[in-house]
Amino acid sequence: MSKIKILELIDGGFLGGGQTNVLSIVKNIDKEKFDVSVAARGGGKFETAVKKLGIPFYPIEMPKFLRTKYLRNVQDLYDREKFDLIHSHGGIAGFYGRLIKKHNPQIKSVHTIHGIHYIHINKFVVRNFSKTIEQYLVQFTDKTICETRSDFITAVDLKITDELKTVVIPNGIDISEFSVHEKNKKLLEDLRLEQDNFVIGNISRFDVQKNQKLIIQAAYYLVKKYPEMRFVFVGAGEHLKRMMEYTRLAGLGKYILFLGEKENTKDFYSIFDVFVFPSFWEGLPYVLLEAMASKLPIICSDLPGLNEVITDNFSALTVNPHDVDELFNSITNLYNDEELRCKLMVNAHDAVQKFDEKKLVKDYENVYTEVTAN
Repeated sequence: MSKIKILELIDGGFLGGGQTNVLSIVKNIDKEKFDVSVAARGGGKFETAVKKLGIPFYPIEMPKFLRTKYLRNVQDLYDREKFDLIHSHGGIAGFYGRLIKKHNPQIKSVHTIHGIHYIHINKFVVRNFSKTIEQYLVQFTDKTICETRSDFITAVDLKITDELKTVVIPNGIDISEFSVHEKNKKLLEDLRLEQDNFVIGNISRFDVQKNQKLIIQAAYYLVKKYPEMRFVFVGAGEHLKRMMEYTRLAGLGKYILFLGEKENTKDFYSIFDVFVFPSFWEGLPYVLLEAMASKLPIICSDLPGLNEVITDNFSALTVNPHDVDELFNSITNLYNDEELRCKLMVNAHDAVQKFDEKKLVKDYENVYTEVTAN
């Protein structure tokens, strides 16, 4: 029996959530049954990571605004390789991948919705245009995958997916990679953190969605009461400089560290005493799963997608991402209550076991097999 030939298609050459999902699939998929390749923007960390796994990589540009020559490049790749199935990830790749299906009806099309972010855009015209495009592309989609049940419900309500052709497959991680729970003492020394510092950590890109400003606002009041607290931010993004200036003006330079983008994130989880994640909206973020696997007490936003993973006051504390007092009180409670920290850590670590990527990749294999069989 010949292998099923699959192209994982995604825009961007960076290592974001969608790219991490692709890497998880291609790393764990059964190579005896599936011949898998990846196409994305070349020259970045994502291409390096794909090639490190020994997976064929095709550099392709897919601008947000469609131009014929870029669609032609994807078509040329299909003409050369004759994939049985294109699995597109995210809105931009989903646009190109499903237009290839329109012009080549014989190919199978699977699309993953990595969060429905455009519904949070303030501009009505942009929101409505994005929704209309997604509704049009449903007819060229053999199967849609959502990361969370809440995204599934929203997608059906917006008519950007066919309910009968949609499944929920959550993101997964290599849990064993985050199973070392001893603090990295060398990293603490490098960052000039003392053993008695209580470290509140956040790992995410800096933009409006991730809401790091709320942590800084809480820090302003917390360090007055608990001067041994330190706040460590790992990540880059368009709002990083703004948050650094906000910190400087608040006189918090002694208490807050901005470390930029780092690859050895598991080392940073090891030095955190609490992980705080106050996003305004989310799908199913990898950092939440990683923090759970790292056995950290977690404070996160009270959001539908996150509540599918954690349970308030059992495996995490949830807060209103607009309420600095709630975050202040939650951090204070964890600081003063070691028993509560231990309870959240143990329960979160138990809960994350069902998000093992090796188990979840079987669900992708089942989708690929089912779609190509039809």
